[in-house]
Amino acid sequence: MKKKKKEIEREIVEQEDSAAKDQKETDKEEGLKKEEKEEVAVEKEETAEEESKDPIEALKEELERQKDKYIRLMAEFDNYKRRTSKEYERLVESANERLMRDIIEVRESFERALAMAGENEDYITFLEGMKLIFTKLDENLKKNGLEVFTEVGDEFDPEIHNAMMKTPHDEIEEDHIIEIYEKGYKLKNHVIKHAKVIVSAGVPPEAENKDKNEDREEISEEAASE
Repeated sequence: MKKKKKEIEREIVEQEDSAAKDQKETDKEEGLKKEEKEEVAVEKEETAEEESKDPIEALKEELERQKDKYIRLMAEFDNYKRRTSKEYERLVESANERLMRDIIEVRESFERALAMAGENEDYITFLEGMKLIFTKLDENLKKNGLEVFTEVGDEFDPEIHNAMMKTPHDEIEEDHIIEIYEKGYKLKNHVIKHAKVIVSAGVPPEAENKDKNEDREEISEEAASE
């Protein structure tokens, strides 16, 4: 009898627990549904607010958003320009430093040579020293990308030469260089100083007539000798 009573009590407890669990799940489901309903309601309210907004006000807000984006973008671009400008300045300074180191060596050589010039009366030795220093300077400049151009007899090129004048010449043909006033210079194949030159206008008429007369005399002498 007692056992049966206990079994009945146990069954009642289990039924109550099961009912409580079911109630919890039901409450949970109802809570989720309630939250979903609230979210949907909020979204509907926001949509309704947006739809009810004045179109002009909406455009103003959009304009402010775009303006803010533009300001941020310009600020980022200014920062980028500052960074690249600083990097470029560092590169230029580094290149100038290398060039200055090479030129300093030549300057020191000139200084030593000039200090010794007063003590040494040997002009030939002094001249040879100056030639060595000039050669060293030329090599350092070439090493840094400098190229010297223009020689007598070169064809005149208006892209790299400036003609000081044009004059007849007995030997050099027309539009070719007969004298160099100042040589030209290129840095990394870019002309940084045009050469100043005097250009041939060709053989003068008198010289041509003289040559023709001499040719005629030679022909006459050969004919007479035959």
